[in-house]
Amino acid sequence: MRLALLTLLSASAALAILPSAKHATLVSSEPAANSRLATGPTQVRLVYSEPIEGKLAKVSIVPVSGTPIVLRAGGDPRDVHAVIAPVDPLGAGSYKVDWRVVSADGHPVDGSFSFTIGDTTAVAPVAPTAPVTPPETVQPEPREEPEVWGPAAFGAPLIPAVLRGTGLGALAATAGLLLFMAGTKPNAAQRGDARLRSVTTAFAIAAPVLLGAHLVTWLINTSPDLKFDPAWAASALTTTVGKIELWRVGLTILALWAWWLARRTRLALLFAAGAVVVSGAVGHSAAIAPAWAVPTKAVHLLATAVWLGGLLWLLIRPAGDDVLLFAADADRVSSRALWAVVAVAFTGVVQTRLFLDSWSGLVTSAYGLLVLAKTAGLLVLVAFGAYNRQRVMPRLTAAPDATEVSVLRASVTREIVVVAIVILLGGLLAYVPPPNETEGGMSSGASLRSFSQEPTS
Repeated sequence: MRLALLTLLSASAALAILPSAKHATLVSSEPAANSRLATGPTQVRLVYSEPIEGKLAKVSIVPVSGTPIVLRAGGDPRDVHAVIAPVDPLGAGSYKVDWRVVSADGHPVDGSFSFTIGDTTAVAPVAPTAPVTPPETVQPEPREEPEVWGPAAFGAPLIPAVLRGTGLGALAATAGLLLFMAGTKPNAAQRGDARLRSVTTAFAIAAPVLLGAHLVTWLINTSPDLKFDPAWAASALTTTVGKIELWRVGLTILALWAWWLARRTRLALLFAAGAVVVSGAVGHSAAIAPAWAVPTKAVHLLATAVWLGGLLWLLIRPAGDDVLLFAADADRVSSRALWAVVAVAFTGVVQTRLFLDSWSGLVTSAYGLLVLAKTAGLLVLVAFGAYNRQRVMPRLTAAPDATEVSVLRASVTREIVVVAIVILLGGLLAYVPPPNETEGGMSSGASLRSFSQEPTS
């Protein structure tokens, strides 16, 4: 526990001095940045390092003096990485292109660049005694991170990140508890245990509420004006990422209905597990090597649900049960947790390698240090599991009594606290971009990151 907290504090201190990264990088543009054109362009075409949601692209041309011209931007039907916007005729002068897009992982990215049409030295009269100022053709420094709604940490919006983490935690707890209940032949006490039902119901209610709130804050954070716009929301919810978010919230509502109203445990488990699997297609996995990252993340979340559900089961199962039955349940939870931790660790390593161009990114980026902090939490959980399996469980099996049950439950309580911290870190990681470790265009992992992408309309 202390190791996890010390690691989190150390990582937080280091994160403050690291350079930020971007979710999607502008690879090329037409017209090119800092170019001088003889005639005005007929279109603006922007190409990014990751797939983007064309319906949510915003592109404007800003003259040196005058009103910004908002273009009719949309996705390139031939390339999911590109945005196209037609341009009406422009006169000679210097212009700036402002753009804002939402990448396939659901995160907004913005920036700007300049170009010039014709000879601009005579655009504005110059006083005889003043030196002639050359036209402004230097590309403005792009914003490292887009403006976000509400407080931010490492360029990530905190409110959506916390809602995402807590929502996924509640969903994992719901699915895990339902799994253990569905796989157990309940005795009379378990069937009527009020605490068992109330805790499960609380998690089942919290999941759609928190994930629904996350959906609303996501819509606000991705909107150009950082406010809830019904027209923008309607457009955003028709995109791939918007539909996936809706599916996830809808499945959690169905899980609540099946558990709370229909009293169908296995049906509720089916809906909750479906929501967990759908969550694998939300976030970085949707944009970076999705053919590998989406199923890997789904397995990662399912294993987390099994792990967390088992811990909660040991705490809230009927307290009046025979100690021998508790010991048998503890052994069952321990066995499943062992397989779950192996799956969590393996899929975590795979995801990290997919999202980083090289292992050096672990110590040179905010994303990497957050991964290390999450890994430290996982190691603490492994230590808890080893202690329970090697020390507490043998004593409980050899001499089952209430004292050993209390010892195990106290250890499990501390373990759940660490799990909660790790889940919150996961929510933040979903909004902190992996680093772009090469400069001047697409990274070395770009071919892998765009693997198996199909155009979306």
